[in-house]
Amino acid sequence: MNYQFSDKLAALKPSAIREIFKSLTNPEIISFAAGNPSPESFPVEALAALSADIFKTQPSPALQYSITEGYPPLRRAVAERVSAKFGVGRSFDDTIIVSGGQQGIELACKAFCNEGDAVLCEDPSFIGALNAFRSNGARTVGVACDGEGILPEALEERLKTVPNVKLLYIIPTFQNPSGITTPLARRRAVYALCKKYGVVIIEDNPYGELRFSGEDIPTIKSFDPHFPKFCPQVCVSDILPRPLRLFPRWWLPSRARMCIPIFSSKCWCTGI
Repeated sequence: MNYQFSDKLAALKPSAIREIFKSLTNPEIISFAAGNPSPESFPVEALAALSADIFKTQPSPALQYSITEGYPPLRRAVAERVSAKFGVGRSFDDTIIVSGGQQGIELACKAFCNEGDAVLCEDPSFIGALNAFRSNGARTVGVACDGEGILPEALEERLKTVPNVKLLYIIPTFQNPSGITTPLARRRAVYALCKKYGVVIIEDNPYGELRFSGEDIPTIKSFDPHFPKFCPQVCVSDILPRPLRLFPRWWLPSRARMCIPIFSSKCWCTGI
């Protein structure tokens, strides 16, 4: 029997990430290809104690369906921490909890992109994000980079010449796969260009808290908390064990204009 798959899937290729993870099952290989934390770092005893306490004191909330946006106390804690740590967020902003960074990226694409719209990305960029954009019918267009990240002149050229640009996806701190950290002046230039051309920025920060030396650089979002076209995001799934895949994300500027499409999309994906 011949199966006819959807056009959205026809252009997709097998995930390079999945192929990499296959090698991790070989005990004779010490792989540096995947971003796996060391098993010695897993807080097993602490997580066991927390889990036991939750099932003892709050079994129903832990096992029952909850609201689409995520567990309210967790969302409040995330909002407070992101505000204190990264200097972003306002009292009327909202937070949504999703299962890993890739789901959050896909929801953003569903909310902002129509079939054939363009998403600008650093060249190279995170393959998981690229596949998420492509699976929703968006075109990914690379922007040239140097040793300090995305080139402002190359970004403006893309913004001028590529039709229907809806998003810029950028990892300015410890970029994947290059490892580059974009300096402050370059971040300000990227922000100014996106504001000038009215393009939504997805600022991904999966590794920002894994710094071992040097000073933290302000997030692009922190330059202007009132810039309406912004989706800064803080991913903790890469600094915690894999079963704890959380991706707190801010949707701005207001629930009415940006949050509701995201919540609705997540509702249709999860059924709640």
